[in-house]
Amino acid sequence: MSDFQARNRTARAARPAVVGNPASSRMESGVGNCFPGLEMDVRNLEGRFFPGLLFWVITEPLAPVPEALPNQAGIRLKYLDYEADPMLPERSEEAWVQTLLATYSGATGQAMSTGRWYLHWLEQGGKRIGCYQSTGEPYDGELLWRFVRCLVPDQPLKIALVQRDAPAPQPVVELSGYRRRYSGSEGVIDASYPPGELTESMCNPWQHDFRDCACYYWASNHPDVVLGEGQGKSLVNGDPAGTTAAVTWLDWLRRDRSPAGAVGAPASRSAARAAQLDHFEINRRWQDLAFVIGGREVGAVYLPPKADKTPPYGSPQEMVRHLREHLAPLELTLAYQYLYGLFSLRDPAEAPKDRWRTMPADLVTARQFVTLVAVGEMTHLRWVNQLLWELDRAGFYPQGEHYEPVLEPLRQAKVIDGFTLPDLRPLDLQALQAYERIERPGDALDQAYSRCVATLEDGQTYPRHLYELAVRIDTDGVHHFERFRDLRRTLTAYDNGGTAALPYLRPMRVGTCEEARLALDSLSGLLAALRQAYTAEAAQQFSQAQLAIDLSRKAMDVFRTEAEALARRGIGVPFFSAT
Repeated sequence: MSDFQARNRTARAARPAVVGNPASSRMESGVGNCFPGLEMDVRNLEGRFFPGLLFWVITEPLAPVPEALPNQAGIRLKYLDYEADPMLPERSEEAWVQTLLATYSGATGQAMSTGRWYLHWLEQGGKRIGCYQSTGEPYDGELLWRFVRCLVPDQPLKIALVQRDAPAPQPVVELSGYRRRYSGSEGVIDASYPPGELTESMCNPWQHDFRDCACYYWASNHPDVVLGEGQGKSLVNGDPAGTTAAVTWLDWLRRDRSPAGAVGAPASRSAARAAQLDHFEINRRWQDLAFVIGGREVGAVYLPPKADKTPPYGSPQEMVRHLREHLAPLELTLAYQYLYGLFSLRDPAEAPKDRWRTMPADLVTARQFVTLVAVGEMTHLRWVNQLLWELDRAGFYPQGEHYEPVLEPLRQAKVIDGFTLPDLRPLDLQALQAYERIERPGDALDQAYSRCVATLEDGQTYPRHLYELAVRIDTDGVHHFERFRDLRRTLTAYDNGGTAALPYLRPMRVGTCEEARLALDSLSGLLAALRQAYTAEAAQQFSQAQLAIDLSRKAMDVFRTEAEALARRGIGVPFFSAT
């Protein structure tokens, strides 16, 4: 694929300093879905379709008030604006230009500056389009706007204007010229449009409109939930400063902008509605809404994040060995840990019927959360393997070595934040606390890929997509932390003080290899299929890789069925005995 080439002067500028309307209002850049659009009102382009004049598109109100103007629909002349029009230079030798200038500056122009003047008809290429229905009623402005939009530039154009509020007979003025070109050869909107004109007919203020627009509509400038500043705040629960603030999503439209109002956003927009700024409230207080950079609210002074001080690896070969011997095995080990915890949770149908009415719903959520985290670790394992085969392909492997899939857990015990891996255990509150510590932002596991990121950031040496892949792994852990934190808060409600087993857990022990033979065999088949898939992908044999991935999914289904059956009998899969 060839490099992208900028097609307009604004995009080619060294910095966005081109004077005029914003880049998003260019026709090739704006999301102009019909006339209102997202960044601009396309109707305003046709507002200056004829040189020296500015028009408005007027739609008849659906329920006009008694004092509404009669016959107001159509294309209405707003005012004459010819003195600085680039199509009407004062020294032009074009006869039509001088005729228009004389008309605008003379008695006719003075007459057009008072009263309500509307487009009466327009004519181009021998075809005349009237602006009135057969009944004499004017066409709606939106319909006439479409007629105007179809006019061809650089072709002679005649229009007629009529004064509707004048006594009969109503005066008519005929003008001849050319339809304006809205952008020049450099792709920049014509200089006749002053800054702000292309957006002036949108909601005023615009906050009133997007008060009810979800993020998927105003994706570029209307966040639903944001992270708070979280600077210099200590936490009551004993976590390091900034940890909770780093993962607590706030409602951006919250009415209470004080620190006391910085509480987690509700789970739905309907639940958040009562605590949000209302429509006319946001008109008065829109300036209170915080700027958002990188998903985080910014206060009066923006403090950019501190640069990562993690040093890069001494050599690409050192990075390969660390990925291969530590990080990839760590991802599989965590996946096994979390899967064991998943199977230790009761099925919602197994929840006690005599009490804990909320438990079935909480178990649905808990099993979904743990499944997502386990799948996340499996995804990380795949990404680490991709980093390895891409580094091999780029020639960065140790001399005499080549990529082989890494699908083994840690061979030696490793302590992370006081928790020893591997250690299969039910998902009790102590395990949840341990997993929350492991996945905590800024701690050991979260920083495990920081040296990899620092190394691959050198775009002159390494392919850029490898850096982006490492960043994805490095930043994904915050979601795992959130899930374990929320899960611990939910399941704490079932803690009975340690006097009896937690009611949401199955009474499960680590089984023997013989007891779990079917589950272990399906797990071995899963790993074998993944090995084939990774090997094929590394060789860019994508059809074979897809076939192997399909086999691995089938093996995973069998494994999950067997593991669930064992867990119902109180037997856990001995994941690490299988190696």
